[in-house]
Amino acid sequence: MRGFIADDRARELWKQYSENPGSVERQYHAILSEYTENFHNFFRGYWPISLHAHVSDVLVPTTMATLILNTASTSPLVIESPELSPMLKEDPEPEKIQNFVRNLLGWTDVHVTAPRFAVVDGIYGGAFGPLALVSSEWEYNIIGTGQAPVVIRKEDLSIDVLPEKLVFAKQQGCIAVIVDLVSTSDGSVFPPDDFALLQRSCHQANLFLVVDEAMTAIRCGAPWACQRPEYSQSDLEPDLVVFGKGLCVSGISINFDGAMMKSLGFGKKSQMLRSIRFWRALTSRPVALPVLIEALGILNMAQAEDWPARSGEIENVIKSFVRDHAKTLCEDNEPVRGLGAMIAVKRDISTHFRVMAAIRRRSPWVRWLPKLDSAAGNRKALDRYLMGSESKFYRQELAKEAEIQQTLPLWCFVCGIDASSPDWCRTCFLACCGHDDCVEKFSAHKCI
Repeated sequence: MRGFIADDRARELWKQYSENPGSVERQYHAILSEYTENFHNFFRGYWPISLHAHVSDVLVPTTMATLILNTASTSPLVIESPELSPMLKEDPEPEKIQNFVRNLLGWTDVHVTAPRFAVVDGIYGGAFGPLALVSSEWEYNIIGTGQAPVVIRKEDLSIDVLPEKLVFAKQQGCIAVIVDLVSTSDGSVFPPDDFALLQRSCHQANLFLVVDEAMTAIRCGAPWACQRPEYSQSDLEPDLVVFGKGLCVSGISINFDGAMMKSLGFGKKSQMLRSIRFWRALTSRPVALPVLIEALGILNMAQAEDWPARSGEIENVIKSFVRDHAKTLCEDNEPVRGLGAMIAVKRDISTHFRVMAAIRRRSPWVRWLPKLDSAAGNRKALDRYLMGSESKFYRQELAKEAEIQQTLPLWCFVCGIDASSPDWCRTCFLACCGHDDCVEKFSAHKCI
């Protein structure tokens, strides 16, 4: 709701929508265009081409392959060609366009009928579909479906191995390589030199490079983590970036200056927007209007308040805060990791702070994802409200509010799934899911 409240433009649209929905519905395409333009400016040249409800909807090979085919088929090389353009010919020749596009991409039948991804080992994966097959969580593995991705392991990240492996992956039907730059499992950061090698190798193999920034967008010191200086040394750029979570809406952003996208001949803004409109025309409204308004508000706030810069301030404050407190809890030399405001804390240390973290059940690390419009960058506020004299009071105020509304804390403090047990802590404002193991561990926590 923060996007509705704090941004003047979004607040005004929401006020109009609550009073006269039809008048705002008729502005849908204008609002979507406004969001698209603002997104492009904020994210330094990337366009939000495809919008979805969840990141797992995006990271599906058939969806990505269709998007790439549509972009190539609506590129200037086709649309503005007298020999190919269906707009310039009375009798379009779809097979001729199809063959031209496939040759341009270096695709064969297998890339169309059974497309695959290659993924860098350690990627979060997905909740369903092919990427679930490479998830570190067995619950996802057993429901994964489709063509298993080709996995690029740490030992493959050398100039002697990686280019050849990606060429072979392309022959097997791979259309793109997916990488995330901060591990959701343990907060480790992908080495910039390996990223540069990955960029060059993708370019040599004619594979699209996709960066998964569902967790890192705006959080890591730049609009995209891949735009940080250490990841921008190469003259090659990623083709696509996947986003979600904190941006309110998930989707795929396209970089027409990406290493592979450059070959499609987009040089003018009008050509880029035309291709985006062709893709969005496949669905009448790619995102619900209330979600679009909030997403616009979040984007406007991120730009006005410079959230990427703030994420760096939050990183410094929270890491020093955790390290200082960890000294009294254990002798761990590395209690905290991460990049920007995507922070990983050792699980056994995190529990002492009595905060709800994002949890991978089999990882000894948990993720702290502080709101970028919060006081998380203020060390005195953290000391006072999280661990200090005011913490107990504010937690109990939240508990009183929950009692009145007959609700409880949203997530299990132990495993991270929906909390459901009525026996939750009114002192610390924490809850659990009710499973035996979680109940046992939850009962052992010490109240503030």
